[in-house]
Amino acid sequence: MALAAVAFGAAAPPAGPAVAASNRDRVASGDAASSGHRAVSIMVTPSGDTAAGTTPTAGVTAIFGPDNRVPVRTTTTYPASATVLLTFNDGQCTGFMISERTVATAGHCLHTGGRTGTWRTNIVAYPGHDGATAPFGSCTAVQLTVPQNWIIGPVNTPGPPDPAYDYGAVRLNCTIGTRTGWLGLGYTTQRLTGSCTTTHGYPAGRPGQWASKDFIRAEDANALYVQHAMTGGQEGSPIYYTPNPDDWCPTLPPLVNPCPCPPPPPDPCMCPDPYATALGILTNGPYGSGPGGTNNIALRITQPVINNLMQWR
Repeated sequence: MALAAVAFGAAAPPAGPAVAASNRDRVASGDAASSGHRAVSIMVTPSGDTAAGTTPTAGVTAIFGPDNRVPVRTTTTYPASATVLLTFNDGQCTGFMISERTVATAGHCLHTGGRTGTWRTNIVAYPGHDGATAPFGSCTAVQLTVPQNWIIGPVNTPGPPDPAYDYGAVRLNCTIGTRTGWLGLGYTTQRLTGSCTTTHGYPAGRPGQWASKDFIRAEDANALYVQHAMTGGQEGSPIYYTPNPDDWCPTLPPLVNPCPCPPPPPDPCMCPDPYATALGILTNGPYGSGPGGTNNIALRITQPVINNLMQWR
């Protein structure tokens, strides 16, 4: 069985992102440039402002048959505690903790995409928000990072952003993850189709956190196709599994990835046993032809994605 194991601190990351000075965004240098996963970052001013003129979150409505989302009544237990409501100047998204101070989410939740796109502003993270209160409090963004190809498209190619790079990370001004825990990141060289999955997220039209269960209907190199009910606000939600023999579904994906903890103490590690391992990040509803036309779409977590998220944390 050809499996690939990844742990934070174990894989060699690509060239580091360039941190923007005076709110000017620049691309990083290094060998990762040709892959499109090369990073673009912006530092956020103390007021939370990054850029003006952003556009609202694109509407997403894709419910297949009965809406099987259920409210998460207790958001202070893992992994609900590590699921994050992200609010910004003109909308909201979902994210998930990947370290004590970093949230992973969809790229378009941080930057509207393309050469004429702009950074989201006034981003605030509320892990485990229950619709009425934020049991862990909140943190504000101090740095936003997305792949180069989300902003400028493939190298030397004009046009819209590439959906294969619709992911990013928010670095926070506090270490709230030491209390919430964070999700693992995993990938496999084997097929995932048929594997059972769960997602937690924050639909804009409903108060609080909601969860649903499904399975991977189809896959390709960059995407997982699922029928988790999804509406606007759930973009950035993790698609994950929990390696628990008592889980709801006996078909679990053939992943290996231990809890992605930082190096040994004094760095904290808050991945419970069993821990949730993210396979993908929900990005949008159906579009186009093929499996993408009849399913919701999650960006697939691959080795380059993990390498970047490791570095950006």
